[in-house]
Amino acid sequence: MIQINILQEAGSGFGVARSESHGHAKPHKSAIAALLGIILVICLGYAYMMFAGVPAAVAPYLPETVIASLGLVPETASIPENSAPGVAQAPAATAVAQPVNSSENAVEEVVKTVRPDMFYNKERKEYRQLLPAEKILHQKMVMAAAFATFRAITPVAFGFTDLSFKIPDYFYCRGLSSDNKNLRSFLDSLRRHSIEFTEGPPPEGTKTLEFAAYGRLNIPEKVVGERLALLTPAQVVQEMQTLDQLAQNNGIRFSGLENPHVTDHGLYRRVLYRAQTKADFPSMQQFADALRASPLRVGVLQVSMRPSADEGSVTVFDFVVYTSPK
Repeated sequence: MIQINILQEAGSGFGVARSESHGHAKPHKSAIAALLGIILVICLGYAYMMFAGVPAAVAPYLPETVIASLGLVPETASIPENSAPGVAQAPAATAVAQPVNSSENAVEEVVKTVRPDMFYNKERKEYRQLLPAEKILHQKMVMAAAFATFRAITPVAFGFTDLSFKIPDYFYCRGLSSDNKNLRSFLDSLRRHSIEFTEGPPPEGTKTLEFAAYGRLNIPEKVVGERLALLTPAQVVQEMQTLDQLAQNNGIRFSGLENPHVTDHGLYRRVLYRAQTKADFPSMQQFADALRASPLRVGVLQVSMRPSADEGSVTVFDFVVYTSPK
């Protein structure tokens, strides 16, 4: 309207110009309107893509340099709510890390104590991997084998000042031989029955026939097939009374079975009895064989023979039972 008023006020001198201008006014206005419309569409499209991202249908037609220079991002593909299970969907823009497999050791230690039957068929090669009930079976087997081995290889004219067996398979011996031939025969036999063997030097100032050796016995037998449940605390007294009767039947009298030491391990308890006897070696071997063959749930952690004050010897047994917490 301002332009029209100015042209009207200019007078008749501009009659021809006014006439020509009216001839081109409509095309000129249409071009301006079209240009303004295009600019408006571009602005609206840019604003939409700034907030919602570049539509998937449009993205292939825009160069990556244009998208990057304008600061636009592709629109993330959405998963239809009614998509059928098992149908592959478009991958998300960001990969999700897979969960790391957690260690089973801690959980397994708990479960195998609560439900040991779940693990009976699992191979366990090391003593520390055995269930409490399996440890009892292993202890009984090892002690019987240790007594049998030493009795079989020890010459008649031979004396021990110290002899110890300790779970899982350790031994220590010290003594005096009547002659060098018997000494070498004993040590060679003991070496053949060992998976680890060390011969210690005799103490200074002693006869050369005195010896000391230690190592690990070779016991090829393994615990297989047998299943034992933990004792309840109420069953322990009866079990130890049966053990004492078994010892007496084999010529052994124990002292100290009335003084247990209890250790709480949370899911089970360990009850230790340190008992003594002055029985001879053949009687103790016979008792060890009988204990192994019996259904008693009593194991032996250690046996130690040492000289006593009355020039004899005393043997200490560390018996153990495993019970439920209550």
